[in-house]
Formats: sequence, C-alpha cells, structure tokens
Amino acid sequence: MIDRLAPVLTAIVALGLLATASSAETYRWVDDQGNVTYSDRPPQSREIGAPETKPAPERQAPEAKTPGLQTPASQPKTPEAKTPEPRAIEPKGPEVKTPEQPPKARDAKATVPPTPIPRSGPTKIDELLELSGTRIQLTGLLSRVAGDLRPPPGQMSAADMATIERILAQSLRPEAVYGVVRDAFRPQVDRPNLEATAVWLRTPVARKIIALEIASSEPSADKKLADYAASVKATPPPARRLELLQRLDWATGANETSADLVAAIARALASAVSAAGPPETRLRPGQLDERAAQVRARVYESLREVHTMSMLYTYQTLEDDELSEYVRFSSSDAGRWYYTAMRKALVGSIGKAVEQTVAELVRAVPLERWARAAMPAPQPVK
Repeated sequence: MIDRLAPVLTAIVALGLLATASSAETYRWVDDQGNVTYSDRPPQSREIGAPETKPAPERQAPEAKTPGLQTPASQPKTPEAKTPEPRAIEPKGPEVKTPEQPPKARDAKATVPPTPIPRSGPTKIDELLELSGTRIQLTGLLSRVAGDLRPPPGQMSAADMATIERILAQSLRPEAVYGVVRDAFRPQVDRPNLEATAVWLRTPVARKIIALEIASSEPSADKKLADYAASVKATPPPARRLELLQRLDWATGANETSADLVAAIARALASAVSAAGPPETRLRPGQLDERAAQVRARVYESLREVHTMSMLYTYQTLEDDELSEYVRFSSSDAGRWYYTAMRKALVGSIGKAVEQTVAELVRAVPLERWARAAMPAPQPVK
C-alpha cells in the first residue's frame, strides 16, 4: 500500500516548505548604495533608494506531471464482493506460476522476503505490520519526505544545511515514525479481521505481492517507473488489466489515502510555518482545514492517473489471476478493515511527523532565509 504513495510525494511536498514560506509577504528593496535586501517586513522610508517597493512575487508550486496514460472515462461498477468468513481464506498452498521474462529485464523484479515465521498463537500488531511490508516501505516513504523538505543545493549556507540535515535525520527516523504508526493502528484492531488478514499475508501470492511493493517503494525505483511509463505510452496495457487495477484501487482506497496524505502534509506545513510567523498573520484552525481541503481537491483526479501507472509498474510481473486474488482479499471484510485502519494510522502519523519536523526547521533556520532560498538570485545593480 505504501509503495503507491511514494510516487506522489515529490509532487506533494513541492507544495511544501519553500512554497509555504514564500507565501507570506517577502519584501525586496534596493538602498542608496545599491544593496539588495530581502525581509519579511516592509522597508522603512530611510532604507529605500527607489520610489516604489513591491512585494516579491509569490513562487508558485510546480504542477505535478502525470504520465499520459489514457484510462476509461468512467469508473468500473463496484463489484459485489462476496465476503468470505475468515476461515475461507486459509492458504491452500497454490502453485505460484512465475511468468516468463520478456527480452528486456523487468524493472519491478524483486526478491521475495524471507518466509515469515509460522503462526504460533495470536498475531501481534508488529508481526502483522512486518508481514504487510509496512515497516520496510515506511523507510522509503520517509526518505522521500526528507528529500523534498531539503532545499536545493547551493540555496542555503553550509551552516544552515548542516542544521537542516541534523533535524531531518532526527525527526524523520523510520523507527520513531513507525512507533507512532503502530500506536495509531492499535486502537483500531479487530481481532477476527486481524487474524484473517494475517492468514492472507502468509499465502505465497501475498508474499510475492509484498515483495513487489517493497521494491517499488524504494527511492531507486523512481527512475525505473519513469522509464516504464514512457514505454507504456507506446504499448498501452490491456483493458482487462486496467479494470483489475481500478478495482484494486477502489478496494484498497489507495487514491483516497494519497489524497488524504496530501491534505495532511499541506496542513502540517501551513500550520508549522504559520506558527513561526508574526501573531497577526497566523492561520486559525479553520483556515488551515480549508487550505488543506483545497489542496486535496486540486490534486485528487491527477492522483488517480499517477496511481494507475504506479500499479501497472509494481504488479507488471503478476498474472491476472494473482491480481484477482489480491482484489478478492482487498474487497473482503478483513481487507476493508485493514486498509481503512492503515489509512487512518498512516495519514495521521505522517502529518504529525511532518508538522513537528517543519516546526523544528523554521525554529532553527528563520523563515526569512527559507523565503530567500525560494527566490531567484537578485540581478546585479548597475
């Protein structure tokens, strides 16, 4: 599940710290000696060497570019999922058929993780999250968040960059954020559904799927995904494959989770940066919620195409019948419980981690320097 959030983050966090910092008014003026000054306050009359001072233009966040994959205009009708009893999904050891590799090597090829320890007693939360690959995939997700919060090279002083790196390494530690995710997941535990989910995750098909999702969640997979997207434009996938992926997206709520994550990150960024500014310019909770809702609405439809391409890449080595098994589990009571609980835990935990991290960043490196880093270099004054 987390692997399908990863390709979205680069576009999401681009809406982030630098764009948020520069959304406050930043003033630029030239004094009588020709010195260019940037500040978050208007210049005093004695500081101005030119008759007119205008706020620096607001930097617009770049629009996310999604692959040019054409998907059906209407969503497939919601399948009537026959919910099996937990025992109905006991693994029967089906033979996993490995598809032949085409002449070109498959980019999404991954090594299946070690066989999990056989069940002995009730499944623990840590065991479930280990089986699902959540713990491993969270590392890649946080690496992307840190990379997107980091300013471009050369935009900050060496001292400021050292401070930023220290804060990112400390605040976005995978083990710390994982603990928050686990604690947020715990109150939502439903024992029968948890055990049914664990049964599914131990099946050979699920182990293969988790291995592919882990490989796709690694930052190194971004370039491979881009290359794959370019190849898909020339050779569109079969309609049957697209239908299965759309059903999987509906069953897992992947697009909804990503949209919620976008909104949570946008709110966290706005909240932390606003709190660091003057009291009179701070946003109220209702304003923060409104801003987050606007961001969510703006990116919602584009996320769907991003997810479709991401799933095509991640599951390219799966047979249709294996993908159908994934859809059947995801549509079951246990699957719906798991993905709903994980969605709440992930969105809340990542949003909290980002807000705390950005608050630390703007306390250590003043907003004025972040805003200056977001601006183009001033032209020499003649």
